[in-house]
Amino acid sequence: MDLVKLTFSAALVCAAPAVAWAQADQATAFASSYAAEAKADYADAIAPIKAIYTGTYEQNLRLGWLYFLAKNYTASAAHYQKAVEQRPYAVEPKFGLVKPLNALGQVEKMLNLYQDILKIDAQNTQANYWAGVIYLNRKSYAQAARYFERVVNLYPFDYDSTISLAWAYLNLGKKAEARALYTKALLIRPGDAAATAGLKRL
Repeated sequence: MDLVKLTFSAALVCAAPAVAWAQADQATAFASSYAAEAKADYADAIAPIKAIYTGTYEQNLRLGWLYFLAKNYTASAAHYQKAVEQRPYAVEPKFGLVKPLNALGQVEKMLNLYQDILKIDAQNTQANYWAGVIYLNRKSYAQAARYFERVVNLYPFDYDSTISLAWAYLNLGKKAEARALYTKALLIRPGDAAATAGLKRL
């Protein structure tokens, strides 16, 4: 038994330098990647990460972003998807994945991601707002209003959510509520064309 303990301890001692080297290599690779990204040299930013790629969450998240910047949306989505699977309770990679999906026109997948985010963080303003926008574009006004209401409750003086909720209410026939929101939108942005047009329709 003592021999087994000794052998195991020796293995740990041997493994420690290897782990330290791997961490140092990753730190160097990420530093080089950031420097290249700052110059908009996306191929050069991708190369050092690919050179040390072992499939970690951090590497997949970084490559997802860099491939997005390089307009390789399929590769970007693939790496972000891996990051989502590696950290299923994280919001960060889901918001990352939305970007290439949007570029690829995959709106249904985007909506699913926003809803997954809201299962984790029901008050997330970005997810609520953009889910509302998707439903608004589909003319699903009742569903859109539900998401915009959450944002307006959290940020009552936010223009985008206020004007969007006003439009949803207008199309639902909630004229008094729509009028109040359009009036508020004009307080936020005096002379706003969208709010003025909304009030004329009422």
